[in-house]
Amino acid sequence: MVKTTQSPHHGANFRLDEAPLSLHGGGVRADDYDDVYFSADDGLAESHHVFIEGNRLAERLGQQSQMTIAETGFGTGLNFLAVLQVLDQFPDRHIDFVSCELRPLAPHIMRQAHAAFPSAAAASAELLAVLPPRWPGVHLCQLRQGRVRLHLLYGPAEAMLSDAEFSADAWFLDGFSPAKNPELWTDNMLTQVGRLTRSGGTVASFTAASAVRQRLMQAGFAVAKRPGFGRKREMIAGIKTGPHQLPFSVPCDPVGSVGIIGGGIAGAAVAAGLRHRGVTAIILDAGSGLASAASGNKLALQSPRLTVDHNLASRLSASCLSYAARCSDLAGATIASRVLSLDWPAREVARQTKFAEQCWPDDLLRAVDADAASGIAGIAVAQGGVVHDYGRVIDPLVLCKDLAAGTTQIFGFDVTQIIRDACSLLVVAADGRKMAFDKLVIASGAGVAEMLHMLGIGGVRVDVTAGQVSHVPAQPSLACLSVGLSFGGYLTPSYNGFHELGATFDRTGRADFDDSAFLHNRNLLPPDLAHLLVNLDDCAGRISRRASPPDRAPVCGRLDDRLYVLGGLGARGLNMAPLLGTMLAAMITDMPATLGRQIDATLDPFRFRMRRGL
Repeated sequence: MVKTTQSPHHGANFRLDEAPLSLHGGGVRADDYDDVYFSADDGLAESHHVFIEGNRLAERLGQQSQMTIAETGFGTGLNFLAVLQVLDQFPDRHIDFVSCELRPLAPHIMRQAHAAFPSAAAASAELLAVLPPRWPGVHLCQLRQGRVRLHLLYGPAEAMLSDAEFSADAWFLDGFSPAKNPELWTDNMLTQVGRLTRSGGTVASFTAASAVRQRLMQAGFAVAKRPGFGRKREMIAGIKTGPHQLPFSVPCDPVGSVGIIGGGIAGAAVAAGLRHRGVTAIILDAGSGLASAASGNKLALQSPRLTVDHNLASRLSASCLSYAARCSDLAGATIASRVLSLDWPAREVARQTKFAEQCWPDDLLRAVDADAASGIAGIAVAQGGVVHDYGRVIDPLVLCKDLAAGTTQIFGFDVTQIIRDACSLLVVAADGRKMAFDKLVIASGAGVAEMLHMLGIGGVRVDVTAGQVSHVPAQPSLACLSVGLSFGGYLTPSYNGFHELGATFDRTGRADFDDSAFLHNRNLLPPDLAHLLVNLDDCAGRISRRASPPDRAPVCGRLDDRLYVLGGLGARGLNMAPLLGTMLAAMITDMPATLGRQIDATLDPFRFRMRRGL
């Protein structure tokens, strides 16, 4: 008899709860809290009165180029719409809007709620167009050419804020009333609000409850009552006090010139993040153009790497996919939507299907049987698997070009030396060209270790491997394939006359072309699919080197006050780099990077040295 054991993750749930709602008269009520999301008198006017005027946002935006606004409950997004309306007066300003939400509302519910406010129709359309999937974790949404960055922290607000690290200029305290939803008004919750507010930052709320006022004062705010909106007699507003209190936050020091070594997906993503934050960088690359190394395959897959316990790496992968899929769609780089993973042995499908049905959001991971998998793929497959609806088959070069657009790009620049002095970082090329920068980002793929060696920086561990893909001429038998297939290797639909089939994995990092690689890649296919590949005399291939640390997590962060790195992305760069690149750009510009302290520690370039206690 075979002994069976119950998975330690039985009963796990990685979904967010649905909010039980009632819709009536244009308003939205949370039935379990017995409270409304906004005032029946005029919710948008209340947002302007309490949060916009309570934090003096219009006045402050007239004096500073960037503001960070944080909020304890996103709800219908009405407060965010009010901010967008104010920004119409200041089209060149930058806003980071960080908002927590435990139970994100479906887009159609938001649309219904916004319909009561015709003056916000344009702002509503902007928001609805960028809403992320409703998965736990951190989601970044870009609006207005990247000048408005909406950071949605989906999960319990207290836990999300306890893990966060940013400095807010203004807070919107907008949960349901303290009597009906005390979790958003606890001592620890408001202590986190105080911790995450810069000196001179402000806070406003519709409630004037004495317990809230007391907790805010304990968190470092001077709080005063003000006239409330409509039938609410009072509200509160406050300012964070401190030894160097300022009436408003001051702009950060100018970033100066920024150089990016590497024109692959990592360098392009950092360039895009800097451009969105008003900083123009210069990309230096040894190749003849963008994506000339590992990012330059004809086609590639964007898909998550998930674990049954949805650990930090798994959660980061999901957040990255949410952002990367959106970037690919907007760039016109998407060739096919959805990735079908056939990695599971057939005997595991039933068990994993049950697990997936119990704990994963359907559009993140959806288990299907062989019949459903065949319908999704467009070709017959012999077994079931899982579908990633946000997975993508993309053209990497199109994505890299879109991310790097507007950035000065210098090619044939083979870096041989980096000289640091008190004033600048001087980058020297093999042909004698020199360029000086105030800050430098190392994003050179498999060359990261070499660049760090030039700089004399130790403690950052990166291994180099090599992989060869096969360019398979379009196959009549695969003409109906409409999704990316993952099976230990991967196969794409045909595009421009080829399928991409990959990939070998050479731990030695050798980059020699091998005629046997196609046979290896073909043998990775499930047996029922391998026979579909015929007439392969014209099959070609491409080999590239890639880097990854021993723990397979990327390295992303600060090396010192002037040096930064994004690398070690391995085979997942096209999924992970877009979000990590913009978060690194936020770090460089001293703007909110909201992945959280635990994930930041996972990505820390010096994490191996710290683990050894050195």
